[in-house]
Amino acid sequence: MTDFGTVYLAVTGALLFVALALGFRVLLGVAREGLELRRRRRAGAAERHAKDEASGSEPPAGSDPPIATCPGCGADNEPGFSYCRRCAAPLRSDT
Repeated sequence: MTDFGTVYLAVTGALLFVALALGFRVLLGVAREGLELRRRRRAGAAERHAKDEASGSEPPAGSDPPIATCPGCGADNEPGFSYCRRCAAPLRSDT
């Protein structure tokens, strides 16, 4: 006869492997989608900036400030961040 403990372990191991493989694919897709969204957002901001400079006008009052670059590690950070997302260094001085 077959030992049910061995069969149970084999089946649960296979199911766990499948779940991890599918989960990894989902996470990879989410990461790719996030990177693409970030690229599109930056491209749109660059186009708006170039258009504003070409027209010689100031950006609208409600527009986002430019992306802040960390002085410590050089990472790009979203507008409005006070600290770097990578190294937690302050992005601006409030003194």
